[in-house]
Amino acid sequence: PMRPREPVNPDRLADDLRAGVDLDQAHIDQIAFYLRRVAIPPRSGLTDDGARLFHATACDACHVPTLRTRPDYPIAQLAGIAAPIYSDLLVHDLGPALADGVTDGEADGRAWRTAPLIGLRFLSSFLHDGRAADVAAAIAAHDGEARASADAFAALSAAERDRLLTFVQAL
Repeated sequence: PMRPREPVNPDRLADDLRAGVDLDQAHIDQIAFYLRRVAIPPRSGLTDDGARLFHATACDACHVPTLRTRPDYPIAQLAGIAAPIYSDLLVHDLGPALADGVTDGEADGRAWRTAPLIGLRFLSSFLHDGRAADVAAAIAAHDGEARASADAFAALSAAERDRLLTFVQAL
């Protein structure tokens, strides 16, 4: 309902041929209400060494470990808490290789919102379009503003890369 006209996809086709709004605001609100209350599943494998490497490679510049919710958040249980989503939720230029040709508002095809890494351990393909078969390939594909982090990851020893990958894959 907030975007009644769907943007055209990269193939220059509408995502669906159904006229009008697919989901009304009440339905979206119900889904959001439910999703906001789903607890984060327990994690294992988040080591201090992995967190140190995550910081040393500046992955945490965009994949910020926690964001704090507003103290006046309307759901009392979620007000003023640290949410470990591993994202700054901002849009960054990730370079031409990841561009999809779609413009959305002021964001061009090279611009991507930092994907939250929370729940990454449940994924089997990575990046916005699933082109990376594993986390190491996803990191290597980072370019643009994230190129320095990808280079820092590549410069780690094999053992350090494995420890960092174990950390990220546990999120």
